[in-house]
Parts: sequence; C-alpha cells; structure tokens
Amino acid sequence: MLKNFFKIAFRNLWKNKGFSFINITGLAIGMGCAMLLLLWIYDEISYDQFHVNKDRIYEAWNRAEFSGALHCWNTTPKVLARTLEHDFPEVEVAVRVNWPSNYLLTVGDKNGRNSN
Repeated sequence: MLKNFFKIAFRNLWKNKGFSFINITGLAIGMGCAMLLLLWIYDEISYDQFHVNKDRIYEAWNRAEFSGALHCWNTTPKVLARTLEHDFPEVEVAVRVNWPSNYLLTVGDKNGRNSN
C-alpha cells in the first residue's frame, strides 16, 4: 500500500513538473530560512551562558528619538560605569565596552606600542 502511494506521488510530480518544481523549491527555501532563523535565535539566547554568574549580568543601553523614530544602541557615556558603581550599592562591578578602533592607550611612559 505504501509503495502504491509513493508511485502515485511520483507520477503526479512527474506529470506537473513546473508546479512541482515551484512547490519543492519554495519548500526548500522556507525550510532553509526557518533553520537560519532558529540558529540565530539560539545564538541570541545562548549569549553569555558560559559565565558562572550569568543571572547577575546586565547590559546598559542608550535610547533616543530622532526624527520621530526611537533608536536604541548599546554604547553609553564613559562615566556611566563608575557612576553606577558609586551611586548604586547593588552594582558590584561595572565594565565598559568599546568598539574596536585604533586608539593608543597610554599609562605614564608605557603605551600599547612598546610593552616594556
């Protein structure tokens, strides 16, 4: 019986080649997009999951309205980290993160170019 079902399905696919091609291609593209979307969601959910105290990690974001649209980004003023540590006893440690750039950090006579 099952063999008969496959035979009928194959004959219908072969009889309507164009329609079958469109349906199978659409199904393949839809499944591929769904898999990519699920992988992206998994990556977003698993962010920072390797930390021991992952339930105590927070990220500060800026938000502002430009031309009637609300925009959000994860860059905050430089003084925010020290201000949070000083003004809020709940904040144990605050860390600032910056986008990669060509800044040269200097402490006294030491800089990033000559690590003596």
